[in-house]
Amino acid sequence: SHSQSLLPNPGILILDRIERDAERFRLVVHVEQEPACPLCGEVSRSGHSSYCRCLQEFPWQGVSVQLWVTARRFRCRNRLCPRKIFCERLPQVARVYGRQTDRTAEIVRLVGYIAGGLPGQRLPARLSIITSDDTVLRRVRQEPAPVPSALPVRNLGVDDGAWRKGQEYGTILVNLDLHRVVDLLADRAVKSFSEWLQQHPEVATISRDRCGLYAEGAALGAPQSQQIADRFHLMVNLSATMERVLEERSRQLILPPIQDPVAASQSTNAYGVSTDAPEAAPPRPTQSQLRRQRRLERYQQVITLFQAGQSQAAISRALGMERKTIRRWLRRGQFPERKPPHRRPPKVTEFADYLQQRWNEGCHHASRLYQEIREKGYGGKRAMVARLVAGWRKRGKAASPKAAERIAPSTPPSWSPAPPTR
Repeated sequence: SHSQSLLPNPGILILDRIERDAERFRLVVHVEQEPACPLCGEVSRSGHSSYCRCLQEFPWQGVSVQLWVTARRFRCRNRLCPRKIFCERLPQVARVYGRQTDRTAEIVRLVGYIAGGLPGQRLPARLSIITSDDTVLRRVRQEPAPVPSALPVRNLGVDDGAWRKGQEYGTILVNLDLHRVVDLLADRAVKSFSEWLQQHPEVATISRDRCGLYAEGAALGAPQSQQIADRFHLMVNLSATMERVLEERSRQLILPPIQDPVAASQSTNAYGVSTDAPEAAPPRPTQSQLRRQRRLERYQQVITLFQAGQSQAAISRALGMERKTIRRWLRRGQFPERKPPHRRPPKVTEFADYLQQRWNEGCHHASRLYQEIREKGYGGKRAMVARLVAGWRKRGKAASPKAAERIAPSTPPSWSPAPPTR
């Protein structure tokens, strides 16, 4: 029947009847399979007893569902086996001692992995999967249900992953058809990758980056497979190459000066009507300015209430502020401006004189300046050098608004399609 086909493993579970009470559905099933000892694997026909397992199953139409399984116990007749009595297992249904079916436990694990303990307990409760926050956390820490490893890997994705960033790297192997990691190699080497491919001759295509290690390993381990460069690394390499080429020709990346369409700022037409361009809208206030305005309004309220004769305690209750804050504002006698944050000057300021000298000599390449001061002992990042010289470029543009504008070498790569996210 249709109800039988919806059971977790209809090959071994046989539906007897469906019961309904005020809170849940109850599916009463029994097991039909060859019982084998979990230790020695010998099939036994010697029955001992039976018991009922209550498993939480997927809800139906917002109603909780329980799976009542009549499981059996058997005697192991293998004299060499230390297990004398065993309970039949429920493969692809539930784990040993489990109170939820495997697919229900997997849903709880995924929700807990995303939301956490208490939120992960509330969300399944709205879906009629009643559990506790401790159970959600146990599912997150629990290893996922084993996946059959006999599935062939036809399309393989390979990339490197860092065990310790910048020091030790391994290899990640992904089944692109299932979007699932199939194996992790301890190193990033030709030998280990080729040996893994030799154990999986069914691999037809290998998607990789442009690293020569994986190309050589694929040629040795799976010469019959087709190697392709994945789209992500192609776009990353294309953007890096474009930026490097344009960096070498940065002096030629100049926009023509902007021509004024109107010669005079104040002009009138033949009818005496002014043709001036409308005034630009005022800039929107920043978040810092908005916060200062709110503090100023609150300060004015405190001063107004205090001058009206109210005590500090009354002002605190009326405005919901701490008395210490009110006392500090009243003692100060004026609006307390926030002190600007004190930041330690960056390391690049130690080489500011040298960078200014090279800038005046005509060297406007941030990468070249970074390499020069790095040889002199600079240990910071290139971004700090680029940020410092960017201020000089802005000041130069402000002095001559109609001067030719230079294009940053990192701008043209953004015209090409962005690299796809992984």
